[in-house]
Order: sequence, then structure tokens, then C-alpha cells
Amino acid sequence: MEELNIPRVVFYVTLRCNLRCKLCATYAPCYDVPYHPQMQRLCSDVDRSFEVINSVGIVTISGGEPFLRRDLPEFIKHIAKYADSVNQFDIVSNGTIVPGDELLDSLSALGSKLRIIVDDYGPNLSRVVQKVCDKLLRLKEAKVEMRKQYDGAYCEGWVDYGISAQSKRKSDEDAKRIYAKCAYPLKYQFCISLKNGTLYPCPPLERLIELNIIEARPDETFDLYDKTYTDDEIRERIAALYSKDVLSACAYCNGLCDDSVRYAPAEQL
Repeated sequence: MEELNIPRVVFYVTLRCNLRCKLCATYAPCYDVPYHPQMQRLCSDVDRSFEVINSVGIVTISGGEPFLRRDLPEFIKHIAKYADSVNQFDIVSNGTIVPGDELLDSLSALGSKLRIIVDDYGPNLSRVVQKVCDKLLRLKEAKVEMRKQYDGAYCEGWVDYGISAQSKRKSDEDAKRIYAKCAYPLKYQFCISLKNGTLYPCPPLERLIELNIIEARPDETFDLYDKTYTDDEIRERIAALYSKDVLSACAYCNGLCDDSVRYAPAEQL
């Protein structure tokens, strides 16, 4: 296999967050010690990813709350080296931390390829959201979007994936039914994320593995440092993901579907 070009990759720079949202899609409040890798590890994982992946449509720099990392400018400068292999860089923030000048300087290197989404959870949570946006708007080439998450919330609210230590297995038929209407494989063409050198197709699958409810499978998770596979074999395994009709996680997950029950965003635990 010569090239692997994929729609999107999420790099978690931290799962630390200054909010404790009940239905957090990345399960940030669930960890006693949230994922917060050393910068050397993050940069190494980026380098390894682009050894295997030739190009990415959208790279998302995500948390937790990514602006909590004081050394985030170092990460931005590093990943900017791969800008020629990326169509768009997204950063998602919760509108609670005004970025510093050093971060703005680093973000300017991404130019018009940068989109920053600032979620506004209302005056009780996102107290400085306007200051955040005003500061980011100094990046003349970047696209800055404030996404309202209350009183007519974006996408009508959040969903409950139903993932917990008590999750019960659905039938194979129900699992395929969920997969067939879930936005992760359909709309987003998976939300492949990288954590500790391993790629996962969606957050619920990763969380189910962490809870020891399902086992990591070589056709669903991809350790980029596994020397039992050549780079071409890793590319082939990742490419095969896009032709699946179900994931093992679907037997335990409610999915992200058009008909999913919606809940108020950012309800605090």
C-alpha cells in the first residue's frame, strides 16, 4: 500500500479540564489522573503518525481543555511542520481561558488552515467567552467560531452514549443498527484519535477498552509503534477500518444518531 489519506485525526493534548461535564464525549471527568502526556511524547506521536499517514483532511487538537496546557505553543509549532499534509486544523475550547500572546504567535503559523471553535456554555460557565473570541480574532487568517451551547444549543444538545462499567451487551443485530446510523462512521468518517501512540476509531470504543468491557482488537485499534507490523501493514489495517459494518463498541453504545435523545450541554457533575 503506497499511501494512506484519511478524513480526520484527533490529537488529545490533555484530558485535564476546568469543567466537569456530565456527558463529556471524551470522558474527561471520569479519570482520577487525566491523560496529560509530556510534550516529548506528544511530539513523538505526531511524528510517528505522519510516518504512517500521508495526509489528513482535518486534524483536531483537543482536550479536555487544550488551553490548560501552558506548553501548548510548543506543540502547535511542532505540528505546524506537517501543515502541507493537512487541509485544516481545528482547536476546540470551552470559552473559559483567554489564550496568551505566545500561544497566538504559534497559532499564526497555521494561517488560513486554522479553525478555532469556542463553545459558549452560558454566563455561569463560559464567563470570559467574548474575551476569548476577541483575543483569537487577532489571528486575521484563522476562522474563529463561537458555538452556542445553551438556549437552543448546537445540534440540539448532547447525547448519552451509555458507556459505563455497568454497560450491557446488545444483540449483534442491534449493534449493526446503531452503527448504520451513527455519525462517527457516517458523517465524520470516524473520529480517529491518538492516545499513547495508539489510534482509536471513536471515543466510546476507547473508553470500553479502558473499562475492560471489550478487548482491543487489531482490526479496530492500531499501535503505531508495534514492530510486529510493517508501516504498510499498519496502513492497510487502518484503511480496512473504513469498510466495516460494525465495531465491537456498538454492542454497548447508544451511538451519535439523528434520533438520539438530546440533553442540555455541560451539566456539571
